[in-house]
Amino acid sequence: MSITVNKVLYIGANIKLAKTLLSLNSSLVQFDLIHLLSADNLEQIIAADHYQYLISELPVNAAVKARIAEKFTHLDCTYLDNSYLGNTCPANTSLESEVCTEVNMEDDSSKALLVSAEVEAALDCISIPIYYKNMQGKIIACNTYFSQVFGLLPENLINQTLESVLPNGLAKKVHPSKLSMFNDHQVDLLECEIRDVTGIKREFLIREEVADGSELQIGMLFDVSDMNAAKYEIEKERVMLRATADLSSDLIFFKDLESRFIGCNKQFEIFVGCSEADIVGKKDDQLFELNQARMCQAQDAQVIANDETYNNNEYLTYNNGEQHYIYMQKVPLKDKHGKVQGLVAIGRDITEKSLIKKQLELAMLVFENSRDCILVTDGTGVVDSVNDACVKVSGYSKHELLDKEISSFAYGRDYRRLFVDIERGLKKEGKWQGNAVFHTKNGDLSYFWLEVYQIKQQGIKAENRVYSFTDLTKTKHNEEKIKYLSRHDSLTGLHNRIALFNHLEAAIARSAHKSTSIAVLFVEIKDFRLINERYGHNKGDWVLKTVAKRLQQCVSNRDIIARISDDQFVLVIEELDNEQVAALIAQKINQQLSENLIIDDMPVNLSSSIGISISPDDGMDLNSILSNAESAMLRCKKDQSSTYHFYTNELTVHSAHQLELESELKKGFEEDQFEICYLPQYDLNKRQIVAVESLLRWNHPKQGVLSPSCFTMLAEQSGLLIELGLRTFTKSAKQAAKWHQSGINFGRIAINISKLELSQVTLIGSIQQVLLDTGCEARWFEFEIDESLFSSTLPTLQENLLNLSRLGISLTVDGFGAERSVLYSIDKLNIEKFKISKHFIQGVPGYLAGEAMLKSLFVLAHSLGIDVVGDCIDSQSQDNAVCDKTLGNEKNHQPKEAMSATEATFYLRCYKRH
Repeated sequence: MSITVNKVLYIGANIKLAKTLLSLNSSLVQFDLIHLLSADNLEQIIAADHYQYLISELPVNAAVKARIAEKFTHLDCTYLDNSYLGNTCPANTSLESEVCTEVNMEDDSSKALLVSAEVEAALDCISIPIYYKNMQGKIIACNTYFSQVFGLLPENLINQTLESVLPNGLAKKVHPSKLSMFNDHQVDLLECEIRDVTGIKREFLIREEVADGSELQIGMLFDVSDMNAAKYEIEKERVMLRATADLSSDLIFFKDLESRFIGCNKQFEIFVGCSEADIVGKKDDQLFELNQARMCQAQDAQVIANDETYNNNEYLTYNNGEQHYIYMQKVPLKDKHGKVQGLVAIGRDITEKSLIKKQLELAMLVFENSRDCILVTDGTGVVDSVNDACVKVSGYSKHELLDKEISSFAYGRDYRRLFVDIERGLKKEGKWQGNAVFHTKNGDLSYFWLEVYQIKQQGIKAENRVYSFTDLTKTKHNEEKIKYLSRHDSLTGLHNRIALFNHLEAAIARSAHKSTSIAVLFVEIKDFRLINERYGHNKGDWVLKTVAKRLQQCVSNRDIIARISDDQFVLVIEELDNEQVAALIAQKINQQLSENLIIDDMPVNLSSSIGISISPDDGMDLNSILSNAESAMLRCKKDQSSTYHFYTNELTVHSAHQLELESELKKGFEEDQFEICYLPQYDLNKRQIVAVESLLRWNHPKQGVLSPSCFTMLAEQSGLLIELGLRTFTKSAKQAAKWHQSGINFGRIAINISKLELSQVTLIGSIQQVLLDTGCEARWFEFEIDESLFSSTLPTLQENLLNLSRLGISLTVDGFGAERSVLYSIDKLNIEKFKISKHFIQGVPGYLAGEAMLKSLFVLAHSLGIDVVGDCIDSQSQDNAVCDKTLGNEKNHQPKEAMSATEATFYLRCYKRH
């Protein structure tokens, strides 16, 4: 009888176990064992040869198992992998007949009847910890792998219960799960943690199986520590992947081969309108409207069937009904063998990007077709692009405009200021707008309304500026005319009521801030109605224009004149020095209007009534100051004694007196009623005469001799001060020449000079001409200058001070001590004296503080090489010895008042020291 040789295919690493199991099967007398280490391509391997048995210790896919069972019905299969523990001993295998022998036992001692010697011998060949229990729960057999888990030998575990072997209380804490197998076997699974013999905590799965009617329980321990660790890492990676996907603003989802959803991110949940749990397992037609679902499924089929990537833009409708433009990308999802298992898709919402693109296209069309000139530069002002309108208006070609500095096309000296203002506006608000003037290629000037915007590109530091030019060249004249007419009287060109009110409100605010005064003159032309009736309105209009011109000749450019009715005008004079200035202007107005007008060859005399109010004295708001000026004008119409009236009557009386005095001053200047008097100037340290001071006196025919304090301000207001100053210097120079020829040592002649004189550009030339005409030397003179003038910022004044010093005329600081600025001018100016007033000197001795102050002044002047002078020497000085040695009895002959030229000559002959 021939012995059948069976071919056995074993897949796994424990060849010893396979041979042992095969030897236990009595039907396998001879067998040919084929050993493989991998279960890949298992179906092809089985089909390539005729195998009777298949033993696999490695995991095999359930679908593969099903196909093997369907295709190879003659094949006896045994799967030992722990993924399918229930199939370890299938009921229909011949191997189980020996491993799972059912023997009835009456007591625990009959182990041999339950477990055969062959099975017990094969236990140590199995690398899985395995044990057998009887129905009483006692262990009747186990392998070495099982006992080593607890650090014992197999014989130490025999007749022990599993609960006694496990750590205390572990069996109670862990609840086993019951599984009913397809072959009516009952399987118990228990997962627990046990520390092995090395003390390392391990995770085990205990599997116990008992078949119906059997008295034998087979148990196995599977170390699932690595598997659980791998599961933990997989779960960790899954959570991280989901969290990462949730951070994305894109739609992300996964599908299987049947196009069912198997996962998605938060954004996709928002798109669908439900949670991931409600999405998983469903298809598109269960979530979306039919057309959209069909489109998506067609894309999925294309990706999965053809193993290719899908990319396209499409419109998708969100759960809320909004339609979005999506860039969809679907990629096949493959296993490690490259086999397609589904797909992963990412949808990016490009709705906004698409809109921006359309807007950019539209903006480009607007840019190219705009009637306004549009020019784009980089951050440094270099032109990047221009539109056709810019080329047309400028006359330059695009090539000529590109890569040029935009500032090179600006016009005027202040074009740099324009771009400074633009940069300031861009930095503060990101935009700027205003008027600008640029020149065209042929040199013509173009006026524009310019708007500049700053554009920063997201993600990069570069920025651009957009210049939008609206050409105002053609409309500028009309706009300026409209603006002019809105603020000016159309007939006379003077300001109208609106402009007057705006200007006066601003002037009141400025005067309050600067603590200055404002004068408002309300002027009404007398009997103007009669001119209209007699000569007609055309002639009347001509008269009003003439009146406007004459009024403008009475004020400076900074003052304004407004016409507020047919024959009424208002003048606003700012920064008023005193009320007399307003009176002088009123007098000028009357003088101008009194000049005859010729109408139809007939002379016409005009006159006016003028009312004056002063702010803040007569009002601190617009209505008060105007109404008070009008009230003063109405009083002037009734009272014919004066052509103008102040709102305050006392000012009217005082002003009339001042005007009368001004008239007399002009007459006195014409008749040369002025003479020069002299007063000795003493060196207070040396106590001797060092100069004589030249003082102007007015021999008034009615009031007698008047000092400069009585008429200096009036002379300045009437424009005579500069001529009086020059006349004073001329007469002093002539007297100096006489004294020099007579051998009288007068030292120097000191002349007081005002701020107004020092501010004249012609001052140095006039002085040089006087010196040339009289034959005097510059060193014979010194100018007394108030200390406050040294701090003036007027450039002409400072230049004149420096040029006087260069000319050789000495400078004396008058009123020394009020300002510190003079100390900084000593080095560069020819300052030789500090003049101390007599009020400072008289009475100082006897007061310790006063004497100390006077001595400190001498020390300061001495250290600077400067003399201290005064108008007198105190006769009560306690320093009699010094006085006797220097002046003798001269201290008793100090002149009480200024002397005439003759008196001064006699005094110098008597008391001047050589």
